[in-house]
Amino acid sequence: MSRSPRAPAAHPPPPPTPPGGAPPGTLPAVVAASRAVYAAIDLVDATVAGQLGVHRSDLRCLNLLEHGPRTPSEIGAALGLTSGAVTALLDRLERAGFARRVRAATDRRSVRVELPPAAYARVGRLYGTIAQAISAAFDGLAAEEVAATTRGLARFAEGCRAGVARLTADPAR
Repeated sequence: MSRSPRAPAAHPPPPPTPPGGAPPGTLPAVVAASRAVYAAIDLVDATVAGQLGVHRSDLRCLNLLEHGPRTPSEIGAALGLTSGAVTALLDRLERAGFARRVRAATDRRSVRVELPPAAYARVGRLYGTIAQAISAAFDGLAAEEVAATTRGLARFAEGCRAGVARLTADPAR
C-alpha cells in the first residue's frame, strides 16, 4: 500500500502589521539578528587584529585613520581614551608601521596621525576578503531585499544611538 505524500502543514497568516509599526514579535527577532551581527563583527575584528599583530583598540584607531588623518585628541575622543593611552597606542602603531605622526607645516606643535599607504593596503586586503564574503552572502537577493536590509541596518544604528543618548541623558536608568 503506498502512502500519499503529506500535505505541508498550513501556516497561519502573519498578524497584520500595525499602522506605522513592525509586526508583533518582530523586535525579539531583530535583537537576536543584531546580536549575531555583533558577534560576527567581533570575530572579524579579533581575526583582523590578530593577523595584523595589533591590539583591538589599535585596530579601532586604524579604522578611524582609514577615513583620513586625525589629531591625537580626536582619536582619544572617538575611542574614549585618555591622552596617555592615546600616546601609548600611537607609539605601538608607529613601531609596527601602521601609523605616522606628521607635524603641521604652519605650527610644529600641531600633530596629525595618518595611515601610511602600505599599512592602508595591508589592512584593506584583510577587510577586502571579508567584504567579498559579505557580498557573496547577499548574492541572489533581489535589489529590494538588499535595499530593505540596508534601511533596516541604518534604522538599527539610529536606534542604538538614540538609546545611548537616553542613557547618557539619564544615567540612573
